[in-house]
Amino acid sequence: MQRKELLKIINDLKLNLEGKTILTEAATGPYMVTPILASLSGAKKVYAFTKNTKYGTAKEVSLSFKKQLEKFNINNIQFINILEPDVIGEADIVTNSGHLRPLNEDKLKHLKKNAVISLMYEKWELRDSDVDINYCRKKKITVGAVNERHKKIDVFSYLGDMSLKLAFDAGLCLYNNKYILLCNNDFGPYIAQTLSKVCLKLGIIAPKKDKHLYKKLNIDWLSNFPEINIPEEYRDTKGIVFTAYPFDKTWIGDKNAPIPIQKIKEKIDSPNILRFAGDIDTNVLNENNISYHPAEVKSGHMGIIPSEIGFDPIIRLQAGGLKAGECLLSRNFNFEKQDIVELV
Repeated sequence: MQRKELLKIINDLKLNLEGKTILTEAATGPYMVTPILASLSGAKKVYAFTKNTKYGTAKEVSLSFKKQLEKFNINNIQFINILEPDVIGEADIVTNSGHLRPLNEDKLKHLKKNAVISLMYEKWELRDSDVDINYCRKKKITVGAVNERHKKIDVFSYLGDMSLKLAFDAGLCLYNNKYILLCNNDFGPYIAQTLSKVCLKLGIIAPKKDKHLYKKLNIDWLSNFPEINIPEEYRDTKGIVFTAYPFDKTWIGDKNAPIPIQKIKEKIDSPNILRFAGDIDTNVLNENNISYHPAEVKSGHMGIIPSEIGFDPIIRLQAGGLKAGECLLSRNFNFEKQDIVELV
């Protein structure tokens, strides 16, 4: 992570947090960029909340951060491991970053008037467990989601790289092999754009209404999601990239599931489910000797996240989320003739 990378996206987005107080997280890996981006964008103060996780203790995260901050010559980030009411009440922008979740009434009741909450993902990805939206509406707390597809952010274009890593981590090759994309959400066309260039053949099972989104790609349209209509030529499919929304709904499972695994098993000799997003019934798959990867995914969460392919998508995503917060404060949701934030 180089200072010039962060300054470039700040300049591209004209991100200006001058005089603002930001409450976000201090996390490990690529997600550590969030408070640094806020500071470099002119924030008056940045509170970076951290806690003990499987990735490290709060003390370890803070020490690691401080070494980075010395390189950036930053001195306005304050690391905290307790969310005091006064800290919450001081914030102009609160990000719904992992350590701060859930943003529930116990936390939100301390927000000052006109403070905003910036979702660091798109509106349709919001989980009830992340933010108490009903309370926000009751108290007129403004919540907005970043448009990850804005031309200056363009995080969705990394979804293809993520699907490749998912396959490689599962021990699968793409070259000279057939794949199926089983999808009902907006990730599909972006994933297909990459997979169709490297696979021998790519079959698509997606909602019929989205068929036009794939028309310029080298793909085979197989059926209307969630119908499983797989032709004989795809019997030797190497992997099935699966992404369905809502993420916390069990899509693949027994005969009562929207997608019975038996129907896939009948059409493909050795099914291998690559869990991009969406819940599956692993007990049923185990009983049917169906391979899947990753082995464990928390319900409602993605099987692969952008940080697994490096800093680039996270720098863009987190800068975009902070820009969304800036726009929420100014009530100007448009940036360079394209909406960059959507009210929730």
